[in-house]
Amino acid sequence: MAMRVKATREGNIGQRTATNYRIETVVPFVALPSYAAIRLWVKVTNPANGKSIRALVLDVGPWETEDHAYVFDGARPFAECGFDRHGRRTNRAGIDLGERVWRELEMTDNTEVEWEFL
Repeated sequence: MAMRVKATREGNIGQRTATNYRIETVVPFVALPSYAAIRLWVKVTNPANGKSIRALVLDVGPWETEDHAYVFDGARPFAECGFDRHGRRTNRAGIDLGERVWRELEMTDNTEVEWEFL
């Protein structure tokens, strides 16, 4: 079942992710807040226009690294409360989208997407 959460743009072109992938604009990738999700495939959909894309989890975040209850058990993202487990303010996002995913979904702002494992 798909989870609807706020998405943000990964950005950081040229930097490395948790998997040592150098961020660029071609590979469709996302970040989810659990190391256990690394290298799993997801389908991400923009509910505003119905566009979808398959993406590979190549980074961990946003904000959390062990939010397994959200990623695997259907709980709401911990970051939605406005703080992470270290007390830092969050942007309440549950997924970060790489540039290609952002572009293919025709995202224009940090709004909601739906995602699910394939």
